[in-house]
Amino acid sequence: MLSDEQILAKAAKLLENLDEEWSKSERSKRKSKCDNPKGFTMKQFCKNQRTRSKKGEKTNETIDLYEEKVLREVTEDEMRVLEDVLDDLDPAKLPLNDLFGGKMRVVIPFPTLDPDSDLGKFAKFFRDQEYKVDWDKGIVSAERDIRNGDDLLNSLIGITQGQPSEKKTKKIQMKIGKLFAKIADIGRKLKEIQKNDPEFQKNEDYKRLTQQRLLYIPNPGIAGPAGYDLEDLATKYGEYWQQNAAYIKNNINEIDNDKYSIIISRHPVDILRMSDFDNITSCHSPASRSGAYQAYYKCAVAEAQGHGAVAYVVETEDLLSETNTGNIQSAEQEIQEGEVFYDDKRPMETGDIRPISRTRIRHMRYYDTLSPKRWDDGQDIGVPEKRIYGAAIPGIREKVVDWARQTQEEIIANMPKQDGKIDLDRVTMFGGSYEDTSGTTGRRELMMQLTGITDVDQFVGYIEQNTETEDELDADLLGDIRAQYEQECSEIEENFNMRMAACTVNYEIQDDGDDGVYIVGGAQIRIVWDADEWSKLPNSWDNVTQHSVSAINDIYGDLLLDNVYLSMDRGKNQIAWECAINTEHPDLGGSSYYALPEEFQEMCESVDTVVDDKRDAFEEILTNYFAREGYMQGGAFIQMAVDIENGEISSYEWDVETDGEYEDSYEVYANHSHYYDPEEYNINPDVLNDIVESRDFKIALRSALLESPRKEIDTQYFLQMRLTAQEVGGEIKVTVTFVTNRDEPDEMTELFKTLIEGEMDDEDNLNVVFKRVLAQFIKARQPAFMQTNESVVKNWKNFLGS
Repeated sequence: MLSDEQILAKAAKLLENLDEEWSKSERSKRKSKCDNPKGFTMKQFCKNQRTRSKKGEKTNETIDLYEEKVLREVTEDEMRVLEDVLDDLDPAKLPLNDLFGGKMRVVIPFPTLDPDSDLGKFAKFFRDQEYKVDWDKGIVSAERDIRNGDDLLNSLIGITQGQPSEKKTKKIQMKIGKLFAKIADIGRKLKEIQKNDPEFQKNEDYKRLTQQRLLYIPNPGIAGPAGYDLEDLATKYGEYWQQNAAYIKNNINEIDNDKYSIIISRHPVDILRMSDFDNITSCHSPASRSGAYQAYYKCAVAEAQGHGAVAYVVETEDLLSETNTGNIQSAEQEIQEGEVFYDDKRPMETGDIRPISRTRIRHMRYYDTLSPKRWDDGQDIGVPEKRIYGAAIPGIREKVVDWARQTQEEIIANMPKQDGKIDLDRVTMFGGSYEDTSGTTGRRELMMQLTGITDVDQFVGYIEQNTETEDELDADLLGDIRAQYEQECSEIEENFNMRMAACTVNYEIQDDGDDGVYIVGGAQIRIVWDADEWSKLPNSWDNVTQHSVSAINDIYGDLLLDNVYLSMDRGKNQIAWECAINTEHPDLGGSSYYALPEEFQEMCESVDTVVDDKRDAFEEILTNYFAREGYMQGGAFIQMAVDIENGEISSYEWDVETDGEYEDSYEVYANHSHYYDPEEYNINPDVLNDIVESRDFKIALRSALLESPRKEIDTQYFLQMRLTAQEVGGEIKVTVTFVTNRDEPDEMTELFKTLIEGEMDDEDNLNVVFKRVLAQFIKARQPAFMQTNESVVKNWKNFLGS
């Protein structure tokens, strides 16, 4: 049986032979004007990157994003790289034997909607807090009873001191992300008051915020774990939604507890194919990928020599069908040897399971001393990566981390310590040089993730990286770099431009002056409205359009550049707002120049999640901005809602309220109640109630109440009005509610304000209108002889007017 060193030596020799077959292709020299200013050759550049990584410098911005892809296959020639290794394969002699319990592959369940999983807890939150969720739109809605505690209790138990309290409800409808931001803000403000005011329970702001909290969290006892912090809970849920919204929207109704399982493998072939994806550029891709740049393919080869493992998400049904078993425990026994994943280039030698997602498990060792005599004398420990490739199923990383932590509980407990803190100076990482979570800081993050220790001060030192296995390989033989980059970037550009709803990306391949090339990337966002939503367009010479960028950047940072313009498509009757995206923003990678296509892809992924996924929020911000500036419908409404919230609109006789706060408002309401005494009108209370609840009475009363406001602003519009009637203490209480919303013309807002602030904001004028309308209806219901009787006329003279 060959030793590990012999296996590695044979693999290196095979790669040398393979390199000789490819030697007809000249090795290209590359540099990037952004990342390689000294003009290194690509081999020097890669070595420099590894050196920087060992020193803890950040060499690559990596983002934890997901692409739904299908695995591509390696060729027979590429498989020959591992032939001798596979011939002498012995699980007991491979690293991470303790983690795998002597097995080559381990299968664990992946219950996506388990109540204890992140996704299960997330969905349960909305059920517990009585929300309806439109997952496709990412919107929650609810209707809350907002009577005060005494009124609500009296109504529930039937205490009728006078009459039962009138039910008062408030509708909630908002984006999921906005809901959690609102809840977190309430939690933060409550904590501040508790901290600064010893008698906070008497504080009026505290009482008001407590009521707001109950509006959004009606069942606080089951909103989170025991003793939860409301701000932290809402912040975590908001971040979870932001990271997983796309997958949840598309799959929440289709996934179940038994749909997926995870195959965790240290089999060399499974590791070699870790980044063998279709329609995705990966620096670990094999040469068989058309036009692929294999700068880090040798990194995958180095990992396949026995360093690390890969966790693949598969459909449980496929796993059981392929193994002809009834459960994953039995299936695990059947996949210990050979290949289990599909390869259409070698169908007779492989299985038929097709992975959906994957993540890496890095191979590390810790030692008793700072200078071990042999690298293989230490204690192996498997450390899961953060980044996931493939379908965006929430919880993959957490599940793999939980498995690694529980399986290595004793190994983690025995990690080297210095003054009670974990000593990372005595830990070394092996395998390929490319890191999804890079540098000494990234390695420490991975160790914190594995151990569950969140306090960075509980660690000292730095994890070094040993790349000897990869350094002895030489697999970055390249062809026509410009042609390869053009093909890869073109596919990336097309893929993202088809997928994103509001954003587009673009690139240019430029010569670097030293027989190499670099990539210049760009991105744009386009927001579209129906032209009918606009009152007019800004003039080309003013700054309204240019300043619209600040409305977004003031909230999200400098995500956008000042390069913005409005245009009208008369054929589609649409108005479009287009703006260049600042790809040099830290959240988008911090650069517009890229040495590798995968760096361009990472920029595109960032644009997809950081910008395109916020398109609805951007549209709302811009709509509010242009409306306030007077160019879109609804500007007058927004200003009125803000004035109402600020107390700048006051009405003596109308109870005015909004359905949201400030610009979040969609509707405003104005309520007024009038009491009719049946004895005053000498009419049966039931008859009086029938009159005021009739449709004709409502129409007549609305016309009468709006007559003066409509004349004052000279409009043909009528406001919507609701009417309710109930007997209270022997009288008939009639409550009218006028409503307008931001979708209605600005003229309706003006009519609403005139109603609540003009002549109809006077008790005497309102009484005259209410009495006059009722008198007309009572008269119309009398027999003809009474309608002309002089005494009857005399009785109603005060109500009929002149």
